[in-house]
Amino acid sequence: FLVYVATSLWDITIAGPAILLVRAFWGRNLHWESPPAPKPGGPVLVCELHPDSWPARTWFKAWGAVTFGHGIFYGVGQTTPGGWNGVQEHEHVHVEQFEGIALASLFNGLWVGVTIAALGHGWAGLIVGLLLWWLGYLIWGAGNWAVAAMRGEPFYQGSSHEESAYAQGDEHRRTHGE
Repeated sequence: FLVYVATSLWDITIAGPAILLVRAFWGRNLHWESPPAPKPGGPVLVCELHPDSWPARTWFKAWGAVTFGHGIFYGVGQTTPGGWNGVQEHEHVHVEQFEGIALASLFNGLWVGVTIAALGHGWAGLIVGLLLWWLGYLIWGAGNWAVAAMRGEPFYQGSSHEESAYAQGDEHRRTHGE
């Protein structure tokens, strides 16, 4: 429950609306998905792209899925109904990463916001604190992308968060014969 409190600002303003928009325009099968026991993790709002949708036929064709906090949309044929596969494992690694950075961003926003407020700038403290909390996930991602680019790797695929998710998804595929 506390994880959902720490992630609520992003989930309410970005994750939920993004998944609902994808579902409204291009998706199907909106539902809650949780990792199978004994894996940790709570419910995440997911949908799948409709096979005839514009993204599924064009730019999203080569992608497996996209995670927006506690929201995921999968490409066509990327899920295992009633089961669990490497793509689902990969995306739920991103959910776990999001939860950790959202909690860290909440703490950063609190201490910076309280410090600014204590210096006599109440509203500025509140605004800066909320912005740090809300932007934390994007700042973390941008930092990972920048480091990958500085190393000469592809900015997205070479980022530490993506390498970790691929490694865990690949491990799932090896152990489950996918």
